[in-house]
Amino acid sequence: MEKYQRAFQEEVHVFCNFSNLFGASNLHIHSVEDPLWHDSFDKKFIIDFYPNTRERPSSLTNKIHHIKESGLIQTASEILGFDKVEEIKPTISFKPKSIKTKKPIVTLASLSTMQQKMWNYKNGWNEVISYLKKNRIDVVSIDRYARFGAGYPLRDIPAFNPIPSRSIDRTGGGLRIAASYIKKSIFHMGLSSGLSWLAWALDKSVVSVVGHNNQRYDFSSPYRIQNTSVCHACWDNHDMNAEDWYWCPENKNFECTTQITPEMVIEKINIILNQ
Repeated sequence: MEKYQRAFQEEVHVFCNFSNLFGASNLHIHSVEDPLWHDSFDKKFIIDFYPNTRERPSSLTNKIHHIKESGLIQTASEILGFDKVEEIKPTISFKPKSIKTKKPIVTLASLSTMQQKMWNYKNGWNEVISYLKKNRIDVVSIDRYARFGAGYPLRDIPAFNPIPSRSIDRTGGGLRIAASYIKKSIFHMGLSSGLSWLAWALDKSVVSVVGHNNQRYDFSSPYRIQNTSVCHACWDNHDMNAEDWYWCPENKNFECTTQITPEMVIEKINIILNQ
């Protein structure tokens, strides 16, 4: 949207959640509840994620590639009418909360909205945290909840996923608190999820464990971990069923992430620490 304003030199109003995080001087940022949203504008764009063909508005059918052929940045670019896809970080502007820590920290967001999006290697995050603790680095969990899930177990997969027991619990503090911890951190660890994007926008290295989608869905990162020798990137081949918490379309019990080991994650971490 910043690029759109620079390209066309028009007055651009943006209505979004978490509007207090964005501070681009060339945009007018509003909350989605702002009554100005209902005013008439010369043009209106709704930037959204359309995982299934049937959910995509017919007006966009010939204007954007299907998400299975593109990614979030490309989808947003095409909705705004750009042919060239550029990875541009947004302007983040907020007053960080004062964060005091005894040791250097790494932030962690280990929970997400479907089981397939999480790292399903048993006790994986705790093993990584133990390694960081040996290096005198604390890990702070900044998810919205301290545990999250579907409420019923499946095979050896838990009903509710807790944050790692070895992490420091700073969940539920809101996005400004999360962003403040990220800003203070050495780097961020997580998944293909919103807090990883926030850390990327805050210029932090992001170590992410990913199984369900392809690299093009996310921002580029040398610290993205995906085991391509096993079942992976099912979003490229199946319409997502967001109503099924345990959705695993190939029925391979989330091997996309159970076959990602702590050693693979630590290898990426060491690259950052050695820098």
